[in-house]
Amino acid sequence: MTGRGAIAAAACALLLIPATASGAAPPPGAAISDNLEFVTRVAGANGITEGKFDWVRGKKVLVVTGRFGFKTYDVSDPEDPELLDEFMPAGIDPVGSGTSPLGGYWQNEDMELDTKRKLIIGALDPRHNDADPAATGCPHPDGQAVRDVDCESGFFVISYADPKDMRQIGDFVSLPSGHTSSCIQNCKYIWTGGPARRSDQDWLTTIIPQGPGPVTLQNRLIGDGRPIWVTDLRNAAKPQVSDEPVDLWRNDGYTDYSHDVDEDERGIAWVAGRGGIRGYATEGRHRDPFQNRVREATPFDPILVAGGGLEWDEPPVRADDGNDGVAQATDFMHNSGRPTDGAVRAKGVKKGNVLIGTEEDFTTPCQESGRIVAVDLTDSWGGEPAQNSTRTDPYRMNALDSFHPFLDTPETANPELGCSAHYFEIRSSTLAAGWYGQGLRLVDVSDARDMRQIGYYRVTGTGDDNPSSNSWDVAWYDDDPPKAWGSKKGKKRKKGRKAHKSKGDYVYLMDMSRGIEVIRLKKGARASAKMRSVTAPSVRKNDRWAAKPVAGSSLANGGYVCPLFTTS
Repeated sequence: MTGRGAIAAAACALLLIPATASGAAPPPGAAISDNLEFVTRVAGANGITEGKFDWVRGKKVLVVTGRFGFKTYDVSDPEDPELLDEFMPAGIDPVGSGTSPLGGYWQNEDMELDTKRKLIIGALDPRHNDADPAATGCPHPDGQAVRDVDCESGFFVISYADPKDMRQIGDFVSLPSGHTSSCIQNCKYIWTGGPARRSDQDWLTTIIPQGPGPVTLQNRLIGDGRPIWVTDLRNAAKPQVSDEPVDLWRNDGYTDYSHDVDEDERGIAWVAGRGGIRGYATEGRHRDPFQNRVREATPFDPILVAGGGLEWDEPPVRADDGNDGVAQATDFMHNSGRPTDGAVRAKGVKKGNVLIGTEEDFTTPCQESGRIVAVDLTDSWGGEPAQNSTRTDPYRMNALDSFHPFLDTPETANPELGCSAHYFEIRSSTLAAGWYGQGLRLVDVSDARDMRQIGYYRVTGTGDDNPSSNSWDVAWYDDDPPKAWGSKKGKKRKKGRKAHKSKGDYVYLMDMSRGIEVIRLKKGARASAKMRSVTAPSVRKNDRWAAKPVAGSSLANGGYVCPLFTTS
């Protein structure tokens, strides 16, 4: 990390950037680093949570999901997205149909695309309907969801083979959870997790409070019993759901909250949740640390091969103390990514042994909220360290570095804006992250022992039509055409593409309040190590246009991660 003094000096030259010759003017109230260019804001996508790209019928297509359901856009020209279709599954109350802020499709924040079969895997959270939790018991106060129609959870399968005419495939896949549904083995199988479980799942244990002791200086929850449920989706019209969940005993020997899954390029499925991040093999022969024998791994019976809990950066936390590890002893990891191409390295650590994860936490002040953390997997391989971890003798992976803009730069902000890291995506050595009320943050991760902020974009709102940032996710625009474009037929299609400048990299920012915003990194993601560290300007304390979490919907006030938001 870079010291406060050095970053402050670099920040002195940074102002709100006016329109360039090639880009549009940033919106009123925007703060944007000078290595970024504001391109456009897409109207009509407010309430968005996630977006992913694919090539369909010779066109670059963006598929997004949010409170509105699903939308597809033609993004052949990345600077001018064109809406193609909108789709809301039957039975989902649209936003504004009732009096509660819970209306619309919820939440599917890590939507998956089966790019071979052109299928959307759309998770449905039990909080999805426009219902009053106090009246319906959805979700139940103890973290469960009763088996009520308003609490139904699982996932939809939706075809975008014709991006102008999306349609549902088969019936809704009902599961005991439905916050995230992630692809395993190219979407042949689906792993679904968090955040609530139905009331018929009591056998998965209840919350066990852990008081002060040698392990931690504060109370924490453990044993929440929300594991991963597995679905065989090889026949998309007739999915087969397992009777037994996976990712058990993840938190020092207790079955806990499994939130999201990210499969790396080498086929390891990394499950983030309370208790850290665990990696599973889902095929091939591996030694099972639980059974102490070599056996075949499957998606229904995976083998733990690496990962574990993360180090806690115990208070008092200072800007110059290294800032390694997670901010809170609850050790709730939201999502993760394992770069395997060698662009992210750390001295003394073998290529592929750096794992990066997001801690989501809304503890105040801001610098104690969730961070992005890089850890060394080296001594976790084999799975035994995580498998043997207990509350009295815990195993924790070695943290290489962590980053939070309010700890690692002089920036300050109103805590009500939301200061927690959320979803990220890495291109080459540049990590782009949605940071809730703090907008887009770009971080150089070429040296995982020294993560630095190299770019930012955040809006302090000026009105209902220009609200403050509430950024959830990002997607790097990939301009490379599919291999089929090398054919004679593909070359004809390529000629019809709209021309656009390709210098630099485009980042699509998925902002729940503002919709889709397109930003261009002028020098490109490969140049991150050569970019200077920057600091975003602090924001005013009172921001009437900022989105605020709905009471009871986030961990900070007894609810869940990934809270519902309202501007009222």
